[in-house]
Amino acid sequence: MKVTLLTNLVPPYRTNAYDALHRRAVSAGGGLRVICTQQGEPQRNWPATTASFMRERLPGLLLPLGENRTLSIPFGVTRTLQKSPPSVLILAGFGIAQWQGQNWARQRRIPTILQFDGWAGSDDAYTNPVRCKLRQHMVARADGFIAASTRGVAWFEQQGIPNQKVAIAPIPPSFEAPDETNLKDRENRQYDLLWCGRTTNSKGFDRFIEIVDKLSNQGITDKIAIVGSTDITNTTQLVSAIGVSERTDVFGQLPPDQLPAILNNAKLCLFPSRNDAYGVGVIDAIACGAVVLASSMVGCAPDVLENSEILPVDNDKAWVTACIRLLSDPDHWEQTREIQAGKINFNTPTHHGAAMWDAITHATCEVSESRRWN
Repeated sequence: MKVTLLTNLVPPYRTNAYDALHRRAVSAGGGLRVICTQQGEPQRNWPATTASFMRERLPGLLLPLGENRTLSIPFGVTRTLQKSPPSVLILAGFGIAQWQGQNWARQRRIPTILQFDGWAGSDDAYTNPVRCKLRQHMVARADGFIAASTRGVAWFEQQGIPNQKVAIAPIPPSFEAPDETNLKDRENRQYDLLWCGRTTNSKGFDRFIEIVDKLSNQGITDKIAIVGSTDITNTTQLVSAIGVSERTDVFGQLPPDQLPAILNNAKLCLFPSRNDAYGVGVIDAIACGAVVLASSMVGCAPDVLENSEILPVDNDKAWVTACIRLLSDPDHWEQTREIQAGKINFNTPTHHGAAMWDAITHATCEVSESRRWN
């Protein structure tokens, strides 16, 4: 089975999953080839990774859209696909390259599978008529579907796709997660509160600062860490303004392999995001034994958190109350940690690759059956 995947880039949390998919494709007489439209992503410190699957980048133009978003205008999509025509084409996202790739594949009766990590809430943040029409068109012509969460399945259902046709491939952590024996217990975790992600308003960093201010005024928090600052000078000024600079460690954009040491040292990790397609940071934190609170706008939240741990973005009181209970009640913290850890059992590269392979198998079987009767 020769599998080609068209995507913007391969982030660290995808590499091992794609390796797992590659091994399955090799066992079926083929392999995985990944074609990327970008080398990296703004506001990320992601190192180049090695992998067993073949990877190449399309030439093209990259237009910045603000924060970590980029519009890619690729060159040579069909020429690159034609060099080694696949048995099946996976389209990760709905960019120009993916649209061109689907057109090319349909002309050659090659099955296409759409992989979408988002959901209705994240989709609404960037909605426009052209974008909506393009997505509807691509969904209607696809042969298989892969979502990252149950919310992603619901999004495909809104496009008219039965949920039994959508495979769920939860996203793994950004690094090799520590095993249970290497997780620090609560009392040995240095940081009461941790921020891990880009320090932008879309991710709710302003809300995080307000929550820290209220907790600090009540004498609840001691040490705080901020990881992922996109502007260390500005971040330092913000924590100084609320009087917690001496108790706060500020880090810039760290590569994934440096995250476990900090996440494994935190009691609570907050994600008051206004828009998060999936929320890999949530999975990273839980994998390292931190307890997570997230906003209702984080895509994976309903799959890995209880209702009491999913909070409205702009309700400071709810966040403060939840933090106080978890920080003041060790038994409640430990019980919450254990339940959250159990919810990410399937967030592994092996499971992710297997789910993608299932989608490939089902889509190719359905296409073959349809051709047999037509």
